[in-house]
Amino acid sequence: MNSRDAAKSANLKVLLIANYVPDGQTSMLAFGRMLEREMPRVGCDLRVISPPQRVLRVPASSRWWKWLGYVDKFVLFIPMLRRHLRWADVVHVADHSNGMYIPWVKDKPNVITCHDVIAVQAALGMVEGWNVGWTGRQFQRLISAGLGKADIVACVSAMTERELLALGLADARRVTIILNGLNDNFAPVEPDEAQRLIERFGTSVQDKYLVHVGLDMDRKNRRRILEAFIALQERAAAAGKPPMADRLLFVGPELVPEMAELARKHGVADRVKAVQKVSHEELCALYASATALIFPSLQEGFGWPIIEAQACGCPVFTSDLAPMNEIGGTGAVYVDPYDPAAMATAMEAAEPRLGEMRRLGLENATHYSAAQMARSYRAAYERAIAEHRTRAS
Repeated sequence: MNSRDAAKSANLKVLLIANYVPDGQTSMLAFGRMLEREMPRVGCDLRVISPPQRVLRVPASSRWWKWLGYVDKFVLFIPMLRRHLRWADVVHVADHSNGMYIPWVKDKPNVITCHDVIAVQAALGMVEGWNVGWTGRQFQRLISAGLGKADIVACVSAMTERELLALGLADARRVTIILNGLNDNFAPVEPDEAQRLIERFGTSVQDKYLVHVGLDMDRKNRRRILEAFIALQERAAAAGKPPMADRLLFVGPELVPEMAELARKHGVADRVKAVQKVSHEELCALYASATALIFPSLQEGFGWPIIEAQACGCPVFTSDLAPMNEIGGTGAVYVDPYDPAAMATAMEAAEPRLGEMRRLGLENATHYSAAQMARSYRAAYERAIAEHRTRAS
Protein backbone atom coordinates (compact mmCIF):
# COMPACT_ATOMS: atom_id res chain seq x y z
CA MET A 1 0.00 0.00 0.00
CA ASN A 2 1.49 3.33 -1.00
CA SER A 3 1.34 6.39 1.25
CA ARG A 4 -1.63 7.86 -0.61
CA ASP A 5 -3.69 4.67 -0.20
CA ALA A 6 -2.67 4.43 3.45
CA ALA A 7 -3.83 7.97 4.10
CA LYS A 8 -7.12 7.29 2.35
CA SER A 9 -7.80 4.13 4.38
CA ALA A 10 -6.89 5.71 7.73
CA ASN A 11 -9.59 6.97 10.03
CA LEU A 12 -10.38 10.63 9.54
CA LYS A 13 -10.54 12.78 12.66
CA VAL A 14 -13.80 14.69 12.26
CA LEU A 15 -14.78 17.53 14.56
CA LEU A 16 -18.57 17.73 14.43
CA ILE A 17 -20.12 21.01 15.58
CA ALA A 18 -23.59 20.16 16.82
CA ASN A 19 -26.48 22.39 17.87
CA TYR A 20 -26.99 24.27 21.12
CA VAL A 21 -29.37 22.02 23.04
CA PRO A 22 -31.53 24.77 24.67
CA ASP A 23 -32.59 25.91 21.18
CA GLY A 24 -34.67 22.72 21.03
CA GLN A 25 -34.11 22.04 17.32
CA THR A 26 -35.40 18.47 17.45
CA SER A 27 -34.68 17.50 13.86
CA MET A 28 -31.16 18.94 13.98
CA LEU A 29 -30.39 17.13 17.21
CA ALA A 30 -31.61 13.92 15.55
CA PHE A 31 -29.37 14.62 12.55
CA GLY A 32 -26.39 15.06 14.87
CA ARG A 33 -27.14 11.78 16.64
CA MET A 34 -27.35 10.02 13.28
CA LEU A 35 -23.89 11.27 12.31
CA GLU A 36 -22.51 10.18 15.68
CA ARG A 37 -23.89 6.71 15.08
CA GLU A 38 -23.02 6.26 11.41
CA MET A 39 -19.73 8.03 10.75
CA PRO A 40 -17.52 5.67 12.81
CA ARG A 41 -18.81 2.87 10.58
CA VAL A 42 -17.16 4.50 7.55
CA GLY A 43 -13.80 5.15 9.15
CA CYS A 44 -14.28 8.45 10.92
CA ASP A 45 -13.22 9.19 14.48
CA LEU A 46 -15.87 11.66 15.53
CA ARG A 47 -15.50 14.27 18.24
CA VAL A 48 -18.76 16.09 18.86
CA ILE A 49 -18.86 19.52 20.46
CA SER A 50 -21.63 22.03 20.97
CA PRO A 51 -21.94 25.23 23.00
CA PRO A 52 -22.45 24.35 26.68
CA GLN A 53 -25.28 26.06 28.52
CA ARG A 54 -23.39 28.38 30.84
CA VAL A 55 -24.98 31.79 31.31
CA LEU A 56 -28.47 30.91 30.06
CA ARG A 57 -30.32 30.50 33.33
CA VAL A 58 -33.64 32.20 32.63
CA PRO A 59 -36.94 30.75 31.32
CA ALA A 60 -37.62 30.79 27.59
CA SER A 61 -40.28 33.43 28.16
CA SER A 62 -37.67 35.93 29.38
CA ARG A 63 -36.59 38.71 27.03
CA TRP A 64 -33.00 37.84 28.03
CA TRP A 65 -33.28 34.21 26.91
CA LYS A 66 -32.14 34.84 23.32
CA TRP A 67 -29.33 37.20 24.30
CA LEU A 68 -27.89 34.96 26.99
CA GLY A 69 -28.00 32.08 24.51
CA TYR A 70 -26.00 34.24 22.10
CA VAL A 71 -23.32 34.69 24.79
CA ASP A 72 -23.11 30.90 25.22
CA LYS A 73 -22.97 30.26 21.47
CA PHE A 74 -20.92 33.13 20.07
CA VAL A 75 -18.63 34.19 22.92
CA LEU A 76 -18.00 31.46 25.47
CA PHE A 77 -17.97 28.60 22.93
CA ILE A 78 -15.22 30.03 20.72
CA PRO A 79 -12.20 29.21 22.98
CA MET A 80 -13.52 25.65 23.34
CA LEU A 81 -13.89 25.36 19.57
CA ARG A 82 -10.36 26.62 18.94
CA ARG A 83 -8.89 24.07 21.39
CA HIS A 84 -10.58 21.15 19.62
CA LEU A 85 -9.56 22.36 16.16
CA ARG A 86 -5.98 21.28 16.78
CA TRP A 87 -7.09 17.64 16.89
CA ALA A 88 -9.19 17.55 13.72
CA ASP A 89 -8.44 16.60 10.13
CA VAL A 90 -11.72 18.11 9.00
CA VAL A 91 -14.57 20.08 10.58
CA HIS A 92 -18.25 19.39 9.89
CA VAL A 93 -20.77 22.07 10.87
CA ALA A 94 -23.90 19.92 11.08
CA ASP A 95 -26.43 22.72 10.61
CA HIS A 96 -26.24 25.76 8.34
CA SER A 97 -27.75 27.88 11.13
CA ASN A 98 -24.31 27.58 12.74
CA GLY A 99 -22.62 28.98 9.64
CA MET A 100 -21.16 31.81 11.72
CA TYR A 101 -18.57 29.30 13.00
CA ILE A 102 -17.02 28.80 9.54
CA PRO A 103 -14.69 31.83 9.80
CA TRP A 104 -13.32 30.34 13.05
CA VAL A 105 -12.50 26.99 11.38
CA LYS A 106 -11.30 28.22 7.97
CA ASP A 107 -7.75 27.01 8.62
CA LYS A 108 -9.06 23.44 8.61
CA PRO A 109 -10.85 21.63 5.77
CA ASN A 110 -14.55 22.07 6.45
CA VAL A 111 -17.99 20.90 5.40
CA ILE A 112 -21.33 22.47 6.30
CA THR A 113 -24.74 20.87 5.84
CA CYS A 114 -27.43 23.16 4.44
CA HIS A 115 -30.85 21.82 5.41
CA ASP A 116 -32.83 24.68 3.89
CA VAL A 117 -32.62 28.40 3.14
CA ILE A 118 -36.08 29.28 4.43
CA ALA A 119 -34.89 31.62 7.20
CA VAL A 120 -32.53 33.39 4.79
CA GLN A 121 -35.43 33.87 2.38
CA ALA A 122 -37.58 35.21 5.22
CA ALA A 123 -34.88 37.72 6.18
CA LEU A 124 -34.93 38.94 2.59
CA GLY A 125 -38.71 39.41 2.70
CA MET A 126 -39.38 36.42 0.43
CA VAL A 127 -41.64 34.44 2.79
CA GLU A 128 -45.17 35.80 3.13
CA GLY A 129 -46.30 36.32 6.71
CA TRP A 130 -42.82 35.88 8.23
CA ASN A 131 -41.49 39.21 9.48
CA VAL A 132 -37.86 39.12 10.55
CA GLY A 133 -36.52 41.77 12.94
CA TRP A 134 -33.23 43.64 12.68
CA THR A 135 -31.26 41.17 14.81
CA GLY A 136 -32.69 38.26 12.85
CA ARG A 137 -31.60 39.83 9.57
CA GLN A 138 -28.06 40.35 10.91
CA PHE A 139 -27.99 36.75 12.10
CA GLN A 140 -28.99 35.47 8.66
CA ARG A 141 -26.28 37.62 7.07
CA LEU A 142 -23.70 35.87 9.28
CA ILE A 143 -25.10 32.49 8.29
CA SER A 144 -25.04 33.40 4.61
CA ALA A 145 -21.44 34.59 4.89
CA GLY A 146 -20.46 31.30 6.50
CA LEU A 147 -22.07 29.29 3.71
CA GLY A 148 -20.17 31.37 1.19
CA LYS A 149 -16.82 30.67 2.86
CA ALA A 150 -17.19 26.92 3.51
CA ASP A 151 -15.01 24.47 1.57
CA ILE A 152 -17.95 22.15 0.83
CA VAL A 153 -21.68 22.86 1.24
CA ALA A 154 -23.73 19.65 1.42
CA CYS A 155 -27.41 20.23 0.58
CA VAL A 156 -29.95 17.69 1.85
CA SER A 157 -32.11 17.83 -1.28
CA ALA A 158 -31.95 18.96 -4.88
CA MET A 159 -34.43 21.73 -4.11
CA THR A 160 -32.27 23.07 -1.28
CA GLU A 161 -29.33 23.16 -3.69
CA ARG A 162 -31.39 25.03 -6.30
CA GLU A 163 -32.55 27.63 -3.80
CA LEU A 164 -29.08 28.04 -2.26
CA LEU A 165 -27.59 28.72 -5.69
CA ALA A 166 -30.48 30.98 -6.73
CA LEU A 167 -29.70 33.19 -3.73
CA GLY A 168 -26.01 33.21 -4.65
CA LEU A 169 -25.00 31.88 -1.24
CA ALA A 170 -22.20 29.61 -2.47
CA ASP A 171 -20.12 28.78 -5.52
CA ALA A 172 -21.76 25.90 -7.41
CA ARG A 173 -18.37 24.17 -7.69
CA ARG A 174 -18.31 23.75 -3.90
CA VAL A 175 -21.88 22.53 -3.52
CA THR A 176 -22.96 18.89 -3.46
CA ILE A 177 -26.18 17.02 -2.65
CA ILE A 178 -26.17 14.47 0.15
CA LEU A 179 -29.69 13.22 0.70
CA ASN A 180 -30.74 12.72 4.29
CA GLY A 181 -31.04 9.17 5.50
CA LEU A 182 -33.62 7.96 7.97
CA ASN A 183 -32.52 9.34 11.31
CA ASP A 184 -33.58 6.30 13.33
CA ASN A 185 -34.91 2.77 12.98
CA PHE A 186 -38.29 3.37 11.36
CA ALA A 187 -40.08 0.13 10.44
CA PRO A 188 -43.57 -1.45 10.49
CA VAL A 189 -44.92 -2.38 13.91
CA GLU A 190 -47.03 -5.48 14.59
CA PRO A 191 -50.64 -4.61 15.53
CA ASP A 192 -50.48 -6.01 19.07
CA GLU A 193 -47.31 -4.07 19.84
CA ALA A 194 -48.67 -0.96 18.15
CA GLN A 195 -51.84 -1.11 20.23
CA ARG A 196 -49.80 -1.27 23.44
CA LEU A 197 -47.76 1.74 22.37
CA ILE A 198 -50.55 4.04 21.18
CA GLU A 199 -53.35 3.33 23.65
CA ARG A 200 -52.20 6.15 25.94
CA PHE A 201 -53.19 8.59 23.18
CA GLY A 202 -56.75 7.28 23.24
CA THR A 203 -56.13 5.71 19.83
CA SER A 204 -56.59 2.14 18.63
CA VAL A 205 -55.11 0.24 15.71
CA GLN A 206 -58.72 -0.29 14.65
CA ASP A 207 -59.30 3.46 14.27
CA LYS A 208 -59.22 5.05 10.84
CA TYR A 209 -57.10 8.12 11.47
CA LEU A 210 -54.95 10.58 9.58
CA VAL A 211 -51.72 11.66 11.25
CA HIS A 212 -49.67 14.82 10.82
CA VAL A 213 -46.22 15.32 12.33
CA GLY A 214 -44.84 18.83 12.71
CA LEU A 215 -44.79 22.12 14.56
CA ASP A 216 -47.44 24.84 14.53
CA MET A 217 -45.85 27.03 11.85
CA ASP A 218 -47.63 28.66 8.93
CA ARG A 219 -45.62 26.65 6.43
CA LYS A 220 -46.69 23.37 8.07
CA ASN A 221 -50.24 24.19 6.90
CA ARG A 222 -52.11 22.78 9.90
CA ARG A 223 -55.28 24.80 9.37
CA ARG A 224 -55.75 23.51 5.82
CA ILE A 225 -55.14 19.98 7.10
CA LEU A 226 -58.06 20.44 9.48
CA GLU A 227 -60.17 21.94 6.70
CA ALA A 228 -59.40 18.95 4.46
CA PHE A 229 -60.39 16.57 7.26
CA ILE A 230 -63.67 18.46 7.74
CA ALA A 231 -64.31 18.22 3.99
CA LEU A 232 -63.75 14.45 4.14
CA GLN A 233 -66.36 14.11 6.90
CA GLU A 234 -68.93 16.32 5.17
CA ARG A 235 -68.54 14.64 1.79
CA ALA A 236 -68.89 11.17 3.30
CA ALA A 237 -71.99 12.24 5.26
CA ALA A 238 -73.56 13.69 2.10
CA ALA A 239 -72.87 10.44 0.23
CA GLY A 240 -74.19 8.32 3.12
CA LYS A 241 -70.99 6.34 3.53
CA PRO A 242 -68.18 6.07 6.08
CA PRO A 243 -65.31 8.54 5.58
CA MET A 244 -61.89 7.34 4.53
CA ALA A 245 -60.69 8.43 7.99
CA ASP A 246 -62.82 9.64 10.89
CA ARG A 247 -60.08 10.87 13.20
CA LEU A 248 -57.23 13.37 12.84
CA LEU A 249 -54.15 13.21 15.04
CA PHE A 250 -51.60 16.01 15.19
CA VAL A 251 -48.23 14.94 16.62
CA GLY A 252 -47.19 18.39 17.76
CA PRO A 253 -48.44 21.40 19.72
CA GLU A 254 -52.03 21.80 20.86
CA LEU A 255 -54.43 23.43 18.43
CA VAL A 256 -54.48 27.21 18.46
CA PRO A 257 -57.84 28.65 19.58
CA GLU A 258 -58.90 29.47 16.01
CA MET A 259 -58.42 25.86 14.90
CA ALA A 260 -60.13 24.49 18.01
CA GLU A 261 -63.11 26.75 17.30
CA LEU A 262 -63.21 25.63 13.66
CA ALA A 263 -63.30 21.98 14.77
CA ARG A 264 -66.15 22.73 17.21
CA LYS A 265 -68.10 24.70 14.60
CA HIS A 266 -68.07 21.73 12.22
CA GLY A 267 -68.78 19.14 14.89
CA VAL A 268 -65.45 17.30 14.73
CA ALA A 269 -63.81 18.54 17.94
CA ASP A 270 -64.10 15.09 19.53
CA ARG A 271 -62.34 13.53 16.51
CA VAL A 272 -59.34 15.88 16.37
CA LYS A 273 -56.50 15.57 18.86
CA ALA A 274 -52.95 16.83 19.36
CA VAL A 275 -50.36 14.77 21.27
CA GLN A 276 -46.93 15.69 22.58
CA LYS A 277 -43.92 13.98 24.15
CA VAL A 278 -44.17 11.08 21.71
CA SER A 279 -41.30 8.58 21.93
CA HIS A 280 -39.65 7.13 18.84
CA GLU A 281 -41.33 3.77 19.41
CA GLU A 282 -44.72 5.44 19.82
CA LEU A 283 -44.21 7.50 16.66
CA CYS A 284 -43.43 4.36 14.65
CA ALA A 285 -46.59 2.73 16.01
CA LEU A 286 -48.70 5.79 15.17
CA TYR A 287 -47.35 5.80 11.62
CA ALA A 288 -47.78 2.05 11.20
CA SER A 289 -51.41 2.08 12.39
CA ALA A 290 -52.56 5.24 10.60
CA THR A 291 -54.75 5.27 7.52
CA ALA A 292 -52.29 7.79 6.08
CA LEU A 293 -49.88 10.61 6.83
CA ILE A 294 -51.13 13.97 5.60
CA PHE A 295 -48.20 16.32 5.07
CA PRO A 296 -49.20 19.23 2.79
CA SER A 297 -46.30 21.46 3.83
CA LEU A 298 -45.78 24.69 1.93
CA GLN A 299 -42.00 24.76 2.35
CA GLU A 300 -39.39 22.24 3.52
CA GLY A 301 -35.71 21.61 3.13
CA PHE A 302 -36.26 17.86 2.99
CA GLY A 303 -39.40 16.54 4.71
CA TRP A 304 -38.34 13.70 7.00
CA PRO A 305 -41.90 12.65 8.03
CA ILE A 306 -42.54 11.50 4.45
CA ILE A 307 -39.91 8.78 4.47
CA GLU A 308 -40.38 8.04 8.18
CA ALA A 309 -44.03 7.22 7.51
CA GLN A 310 -43.26 5.22 4.38
CA ALA A 311 -40.64 3.17 6.23
CA CYS A 312 -43.35 2.25 8.75
CA GLY A 313 -45.78 1.18 6.01
CA CYS A 314 -47.93 4.32 6.18
CA PRO A 315 -49.41 5.76 2.95
CA VAL A 316 -48.45 9.39 2.36
CA PHE A 317 -50.36 12.37 0.99
CA THR A 318 -48.03 15.32 0.59
CA SER A 319 -47.61 18.55 -1.35
CA ASP A 320 -47.08 18.61 -5.06
CA LEU A 321 -44.15 20.92 -4.38
CA ALA A 322 -40.41 20.34 -4.21
CA PRO A 323 -38.77 18.75 -2.32
CA MET A 324 -41.79 16.71 -1.19
CA ASN A 325 -42.60 15.53 -4.71
CA GLU A 326 -38.92 14.71 -5.26
CA ILE A 327 -38.48 12.38 -2.30
CA GLY A 328 -41.88 10.69 -1.87
CA GLY A 329 -41.50 8.47 -4.93
CA THR A 330 -44.35 6.79 -6.78
CA GLY A 331 -45.94 5.60 -3.54
CA ALA A 332 -46.99 9.06 -2.38
CA VAL A 333 -50.01 10.97 -3.65
CA TYR A 334 -49.23 14.62 -4.34
CA VAL A 335 -51.90 17.20 -3.54
CA ASP A 336 -52.49 20.92 -3.91
CA PRO A 337 -51.54 22.17 -0.41
CA TYR A 338 -53.52 25.40 -0.87
CA ASP A 339 -56.86 23.69 -1.60
CA PRO A 340 -58.39 21.64 1.26
CA ALA A 341 -61.30 20.46 -0.89
CA ALA A 342 -58.89 19.17 -3.52
CA MET A 343 -56.91 17.39 -0.79
CA ALA A 344 -60.07 15.65 0.36
CA THR A 345 -60.90 14.65 -3.21
CA ALA A 346 -57.41 13.22 -3.76
CA MET A 347 -57.58 11.21 -0.54
CA GLU A 348 -60.99 9.76 -1.39
CA ALA A 349 -59.83 8.85 -4.90
CA ALA A 350 -56.74 7.08 -3.54
CA GLU A 351 -58.57 5.05 -0.89
CA PRO A 352 -58.81 1.90 -3.08
CA ARG A 353 -55.05 1.84 -3.57
CA LEU A 354 -53.84 2.43 -0.01
CA GLY A 355 -52.32 -1.05 0.03
CA GLU A 356 -50.30 -0.29 -3.09
CA MET A 357 -49.20 3.03 -1.58
CA ARG A 358 -47.91 1.17 1.49
CA ARG A 359 -45.93 -1.26 -0.67
CA LEU A 360 -44.41 1.40 -2.90
CA GLY A 361 -43.68 3.62 0.10
CA LEU A 362 -41.77 0.87 1.88
CA GLU A 363 -39.72 0.38 -1.28
CA ASN A 364 -39.05 4.12 -1.65
CA ALA A 365 -37.87 4.48 1.95
CA THR A 366 -35.05 2.00 1.31
CA HIS A 367 -33.41 4.62 -0.93
CA TYR A 368 -32.79 6.87 2.09
CA SER A 369 -30.39 4.85 4.19
CA ALA A 370 -28.24 6.40 6.88
CA ALA A 371 -25.37 4.17 5.74
CA GLN A 372 -25.39 5.67 2.23
CA MET A 373 -25.56 9.15 3.69
CA ALA A 374 -22.51 8.41 5.86
CA ARG A 375 -20.51 7.17 2.87
CA SER A 376 -21.37 10.36 1.01
CA TYR A 377 -20.20 12.51 3.91
CA ARG A 378 -16.94 10.56 4.13
CA ALA A 379 -16.39 11.36 0.43
CA ALA A 380 -17.20 15.04 1.08
CA TYR A 381 -14.63 15.15 3.90
CA GLU A 382 -11.96 13.68 1.63
CA ARG A 383 -12.84 16.19 -1.09
CA ALA A 384 -12.61 19.09 1.37
CA ILE A 385 -9.20 17.88 2.57
CA ALA A 386 -7.91 17.51 -1.00
CA GLU A 387 -9.14 20.95 -2.06
CA HIS A 388 -7.77 22.56 1.09
CA ARG A 389 -4.39 20.95 0.45
CA THR A 390 -4.40 22.14 -3.18
CA ARG A 391 -5.06 25.74 -2.16
CA ALA A 392 -2.31 25.63 0.46
CA SER A 393 0.34 24.31 -1.96
